[in-house]
Amino acid sequence: MAIKLYVTFALMLSMGYRALSADGSIRGRVTSNEGEPLIGASVFLQGTVRGTTTNAHGEFRITFVSSGTYTLVFSMVGYQRETRSNIVVGDGIDVSLDVQLTQTPIPTEQVVITANKREQSLQDVPVSVAVMDAAELELRNSQTIEEAIRYVPGVNITGRQVNIRGSSGYAIAVGSRVMMMVDGIPFITGDTGELIFESVPVGQIDRIEVVKGASSALYGTSALGGVVNVITKQIPETPETYLRTYGGLYDDPSFESWKWTDKRLYFTGVSVSHAFRAGDLGMVLALSRQTDDGYRRNDNRKRYNVYVKTREEFGSDNSLTMNFGLLSEEGGKFNYWQNLDSATYPFRLQRDDQIESSRHYLSGAYNDVFAENFLFTAKGLWNHNKFVSTTFHDSGQGRWRDIRGSTADGFRVDATGVWLASDVHTVTFGVNGQLDIVSSNLFDNRRAYGAALFAQDEMKLTDDFAVTLGGRFDLQTLYLLNSGPQINPKLGLTYRLAEGTALRASIGSGFRIPSVAEAWAALDLGVGFFIPSPGLKPEKSLSYEVGVSQQLWDFGSVDVAAFGTNYENLIEPRPFTKRDTINFVDTLFVQWQNITKARVLGVETSIKLGFFDGALLYNLGYTYVYPKDLTLSDILPYRPRHVLYTNILGRIGM
Repeated sequence: MAIKLYVTFALMLSMGYRALSADGSIRGRVTSNEGEPLIGASVFLQGTVRGTTTNAHGEFRITFVSSGTYTLVFSMVGYQRETRSNIVVGDGIDVSLDVQLTQTPIPTEQVVITANKREQSLQDVPVSVAVMDAAELELRNSQTIEEAIRYVPGVNITGRQVNIRGSSGYAIAVGSRVMMMVDGIPFITGDTGELIFESVPVGQIDRIEVVKGASSALYGTSALGGVVNVITKQIPETPETYLRTYGGLYDDPSFESWKWTDKRLYFTGVSVSHAFRAGDLGMVLALSRQTDDGYRRNDNRKRYNVYVKTREEFGSDNSLTMNFGLLSEEGGKFNYWQNLDSATYPFRLQRDDQIESSRHYLSGAYNDVFAENFLFTAKGLWNHNKFVSTTFHDSGQGRWRDIRGSTADGFRVDATGVWLASDVHTVTFGVNGQLDIVSSNLFDNRRAYGAALFAQDEMKLTDDFAVTLGGRFDLQTLYLLNSGPQINPKLGLTYRLAEGTALRASIGSGFRIPSVAEAWAALDLGVGFFIPSPGLKPEKSLSYEVGVSQQLWDFGSVDVAAFGTNYENLIEPRPFTKRDTINFVDTLFVQWQNITKARVLGVETSIKLGFFDGALLYNLGYTYVYPKDLTLSDILPYRPRHVLYTNILGRIGM
């Protein structure tokens, strides 16, 4: 009750503050050059933290605007960005203007939020950021987040392990060197440190932003190699219902020795969603079901998903968004192939292993513009993950089942402020905390917790040159393993050389606390044993890059970057044997250890072209990495040296 009264009082105080403020406003209508209203176009009041989107009629309104002269920026995917300057607002004056946006096949001056925790032009951020929007997801017919990000330059996935520019290899989905977020809230399991790719149905995704390179200065642990931020769609002004279905079948393998069944193998999926508004409350409900026989033996899946999103708008400047997701999944396990002649067969001891999991989460985000130059955001998350793994073992007494599992509850809180201190300084600062509670017969009962402070200042020294300086102080503890404090600074530079041409450079550090699974896994592998590693140290990295982006008028863009990362204390599984001095039998043991010091150097090129009003799109992404293990003077495994993506997407009609 006390918490509820406090929140109510805070909302009343916030609204009361506005009631006493100047009541000038800006309203208008945004249409295409054909005169059609544009729904969901972004309208941003430059020099402030104020903004809104257009409704079902293309209309917008920004209220409680202080007296002064402003510039409005209008943007929407598929249209050229438009700027209107010298808009004079006075007390009690309601300014009105209409704007037309011109269609373009490639979005210019694309807006991103993940690089610096606030909205800004892609050409103004000092790090490499790739964006995949809803239109591209639809054209590719991506069914999961994992499938979608495979097409991002510099990203490849090995066994659900996300590798950004050589940051990760293959660690059997235990621990991730990439932070995944949904609407800016971390989504990583508290026990195994896995990314939850199925958190949000693909049909509810507005765009995916991928930040490349160490990002711990803002996002903390697990952002060692980068960040994947999944941004969900806004709730439309008018009711919408979607039904989406797909299906397909697997062809026979290329080699007869790989064919493990005469049965035809299929994959299918169906999803339905409905969105509506009731006054200031908007809601989306989505249900989906997916099945996949898999093209490899014991790699089948059956998945059910429920997703609910609500948004309550208390006014034009403050809102509360809630998300709920429920995932149930069951299927086989395929961690390793048997051998090259039997690449579709799992390792013989895993041929019948099964896993069942259920995951659900509840998150909330409250946004409030306390003043035209100050935006406050508070976020919270409860994430529940449970899995049960059935492993079969062969012994002298026959074949028997070993049933193990884990339940993890993760809690995250974050409070962030964006303060436009002056025309020169934009300050972002905040605090966050986390708690993971694990109950498991694989890792025992464990707790991991931590807290952090972060701040950065984006200094616009001239109209074309900006410097970003920031850092983060973390204190993370993994049960009996105390990692000690972590300090991660970053420095970024951007320079607009000419219209449509931007140079950037950055350097920053990252770290990752070992997952509970890495530190405390105790497991019978059938051929050996995983043993705990309570003495693990945090992984650390130092990333640096220089890059240039060039807009090719209104039909494309080119981005080129050279990058490097130095790693220390990389955690990898280390096998070793011990001999029983009585029976003279060697026993295999595997333990996670800090055994690698490494350096990754590389270059990356990304080209996007659009023709015929976006009906034909061409994408090319090429990344070269040289991943050197400095400890063993060898190449780091499971990191491809060359990654090339090239494709043409076309559509007929609209």
